[in-house]
Amino acid sequence: MRRKKLFFSIRRSGLSFLLALFLFGGLLPVTGPARAAGDLSATLERIRTAAESVNTVSSRMEQEKHLKAFPEVLKASGRFAFKRPDCWRWELSEPVTSGLAVCGESGRRWHENGGKVQKFKLKDEPWLQHFATQVTAWTTADFAFLKQQYAIALLKSSPPILQLAPRQAAARNLISSLEIFFSTDCRYVEKIIIRESDDDYTVIKFLDVTINQPLPPDAFN
Repeated sequence: MRRKKLFFSIRRSGLSFLLALFLFGGLLPVTGPARAAGDLSATLERIRTAAESVNTVSSRMEQEKHLKAFPEVLKASGRFAFKRPDCWRWELSEPVTSGLAVCGESGRRWHENGGKVQKFKLKDEPWLQHFATQVTAWTTADFAFLKQQYAIALLKSSPPILQLAPRQAAARNLISSLEIFFSTDCRYVEKIIIRESDDDYTVIKFLDVTINQPLPPDAFN
């Protein structure tokens, strides 16, 4: 019970990790020789091509929040699902139940302390609309869109690891780095590390990933 209260007091919504991830970015990119730019372009193209074959994704999800102020690692778990072109679900089940599901222009959200499920239209909630756009862009590897908002650096080419920097300097006051680890076949993200400016950090792992398998009919409704 103490752990659950601690987690909830630090992150009132279990989705705050995700909001930080998609609304902000990481450090200024690591610079290197001209070849690095070519390697980055080739790697992004490899990821984009692999993503084109992905129609659905489903996985378990584990999150770990490491805080300097607390010796205990705050853990959370849940599931992620995606279906082309723009349907996705991010749900935490432990230690608190919360989630978001969006399909097209409509969505719903829930939290164990918030009562019944709330339905919404993206056009009525600009921040959620931006959030949804970011999730879809990442899942489909829409780098043309992402490059407009982030500077992208290549930390490793195989399997790919990317580091991102938001083009708006204010965001870097919150997040000091964002590292994205892709699977060997480049079709999905295996792990994300979000490093905050105060040296706290969050690790998100996607486990037991299945690709192009049928999803429950009510996954996004």
